[in-house]
Amino acid sequence: MEQQKEIHDLIAAYLRDELSGEELNVLQEWMAENEHHRRLVEDLRDEKMLRDDVRLFASFDTGGRWERLLAEMGQQKVKKRSLLRKLVAYAAAAVVLLVAGAIWYLQPKEEGVKIAEVAPVTINPGETQAVLVLEDGNVLPLKGMKDTTILIGERERLTIDESGNLKYQLTENSQMPSFHTLRVPRGGEYKIVLDDGTEVWMNSASKLRYPAHFTGDTRKVELVGEAYFQVAHDSEHPFVVATRGVDVRVLGTSFNVSAYPDESAVTTTLVEGRVELDAEELGQAVRLLPGEQGVWENRRMDVRQVNTKLYTSWIKDRFSFESEGLETVLRRLARWYNVDFRIENPKMKEKIFSGTIPKYENVSKVLKIMEMTTNISFEVKDSVVIIR
Repeated sequence: MEQQKEIHDLIAAYLRDELSGEELNVLQEWMAENEHHRRLVEDLRDEKMLRDDVRLFASFDTGGRWERLLAEMGQQKVKKRSLLRKLVAYAAAAVVLLVAGAIWYLQPKEEGVKIAEVAPVTINPGETQAVLVLEDGNVLPLKGMKDTTILIGERERLTIDESGNLKYQLTENSQMPSFHTLRVPRGGEYKIVLDDGTEVWMNSASKLRYPAHFTGDTRKVELVGEAYFQVAHDSEHPFVVATRGVDVRVLGTSFNVSAYPDESAVTTTLVEGRVELDAEELGQAVRLLPGEQGVWENRRMDVRQVNTKLYTSWIKDRFSFESEGLETVLRRLARWYNVDFRIENPKMKEKIFSGTIPKYENVSKVLKIMEMTTNISFEVKDSVVIIR
């Protein structure tokens, strides 16, 4: 805990440009320990990301906390450009920065705090893992594979880079069997680069079926679960994601699709570009613009403006929630940590959460933070978390 407090103070001072040479060396050593530390500090120094995170922090405010923070800073005396840095620095000082990620804020929509004890249980977060199923039925476990080449047939090959990402490098006239399926289990995540250069980040408990080599007029894939797509532009060959009765049609863009079987809705969140959403029950396709989300539920398509970071932060080391029910939050945590949650107190289902929690922390730390900011009590038994 002392180290976390020290790093917390160093990061806050770093954002205010107040570090001494010795302190900067300590922070740089911490950043060099692993990739998540480095990315956290780099994200905090990115001005656009800082502005978005400050806005996100402000949107999670309850009970006047944000106003009090601004009052303490004396913001009326701060120039506009320096205000951004100070806002983030003080926001960082007002929340908990953990070693492997940042908990920017986690606060229920009601008063009352009760701190309970979470027994120290080692349930680690998810990791890079997947299983590749070839069309002939052969199964290739990909967990732990890095900097590797997989030969298929005489000429075709797949590569796995140093980060464990799968990439297709096929010849133009590839004769590779047509469809592959990538399965990411609970407790896993995986990134794949398809034959056309499209990048796909897959979340836990998800499955993607796709042609090993795209041919024909469209580039069509099938998704169960959740994935973030960064589609390679090709105006002559639209990219189509088919999932649970909805087709997402694009040319080249970035978007997130969530279509888990245990969720009532299919959501498509557009980050940049344009997409069209189509379903058999719709009279015509619905177009989304950046910052919009299409929600397909009960054979109806609703379009709304959203903060896209809430729905894409999972690819950047954290989960974000805004006015989400406890059951929704727990389903996401269950997939990632590969644990089961059991709610024994029905009233707990009425809890509403807003906030962001780190992906790469032990589940005990995450539950402890939730206990410190709510009147919920957790008990961990084996791989089951009981909510009282």
